[in-house]
Amino acid sequence: MRISKALNRLYLYLRAVPKTLLFNFYYLPLSQAYKLPLLVSHRVSIEALSGSITLTDKIKTGKIKIGFGKVQVASPSRSPLLWSLHPTGKLFLGTNIKLGTGTKLDVRGELRIGNGSNFTGESTLVCNHKITFGQNNLVSWQTLFMDTDMHQIIDGQQQQLNPDAAITFGDDIWVCARSTVLKGVTLGHNSIVSANSNVVSNFEQGNAVIGGNPGRVISSMEGKTFLP
Repeated sequence: MRISKALNRLYLYLRAVPKTLLFNFYYLPLSQAYKLPLLVSHRVSIEALSGSITLTDKIKTGKIKIGFGKVQVASPSRSPLLWSLHPTGKLFLGTNIKLGTGTKLDVRGELRIGNGSNFTGESTLVCNHKITFGQNNLVSWQTLFMDTDMHQIIDGQQQQLNPDAAITFGDDIWVCARSTVLKGVTLGHNSIVSANSNVVSNFEQGNAVIGGNPGRVISSMEGKTFLP
């Protein structure tokens, strides 16, 4: 069994070589690119290859994994990571980050992901303005983050009534499966968003379990933590 897993891992890493080289040498300066900090699966579907990536911590080989992993609700071969980093998009990445299989990135604004954050699979991030994830965020499958309504609502004077608004996460936040976080939300550190929740308000104080539709504080995390 161990040999089988090792051979499968070797196979996936060998298949990853072309896109790993493409991403590192396209997005990063040569002084960083040759260390290959971005490890990119062959299953990544490139929808838009532009914008910029900035690494915010020490450069280590393979410490940012894109498009790897398994989740209970998706087949890696049938649910590729969708990469859409548009010309205006800016992606800031720490280290030890995982963007799992089936994740969908559509970035036209500024997306920041802190050290140790893990998007397990099939998360959707639509960033037109600014989304920030702190350190050690754990994001479960089929979650949705949008800092925009996608369509404008205008009044009689042609003024937009629903502008984009930033989403900001502190450190040590666990977003459970099939939850949605919409524009303008700020979540404080050491918080949990329970499964199937719809978060549309701020919970800046942290140390809370948030659940329901719309999301509200349903329990305290004072003196508690979660294991990744």
